[in-house]
Order: sequence, then C-alpha cells, then structure tokens
Amino acid sequence: MKTAPFIASIALLAAAISTPLMAQDGERKARSERMHAAHLRATGGFDHGMQVVPHEAHAKEPGHGWRYFSDPATRRAVVISPQGDYYFSQGKGLHWIAAEQS
Repeated sequence: MKTAPFIASIALLAAAISTPLMAQDGERKARSERMHAAHLRATGGFDHGMQVVPHEAHAKEPGHGWRYFSDPATRRAVVISPQGDYYFSQGKGLHWIAAEQS
C-alpha cells in the first residue's frame, strides 16, 4: 500500500472514531449545566433562574394577556395564557403542561 492512501485511511478512521466521542462530551457538558441550574432552585419549587420576558402587546393584538418567562442558562421557557394554561419549552416548541385549577 502506498503511503499517502494509507495515511488518508488512518485519518478517516480517526475522524470516524472521534466524532461520537465528541458528541458524548457535549451531552455530558449540557447535562452538567442542567444539573447545576437545578441546584439553583430553592425549596418550595420557586425557580430563581426564570426571568420575565417583557412584551408590548396591546388589547386585541396577538399575545395580549400572555406572560412569558425564560431561563437562558438552562434553555427553557414557560408561557402562561390569559386563561391560566401553562406551556413549557426546552427549545423544541411549547408543550401544554397544566390548566388553571377551578
């Protein structure tokens, strides 16, 4: 086997092996950040990482009466409808969580 194709083969093999390892490292880091953010939550369920997202929707405009909260460190958000429905997102769209109890 010639040297250049042999070295190229080794380089491709190394790249193929290292890609999944790099992905696992990124997942491990993201999981660590989420766990760190979870420790910031105080007892009683209040999440100090959530911040109000201001908006200026006036009456009869889309978004009027809705409340938005996000935590950029953990990449999650909560939206509360005027009727009291809670929606949660982790960056993949809103998911209905709960409705206001009557």
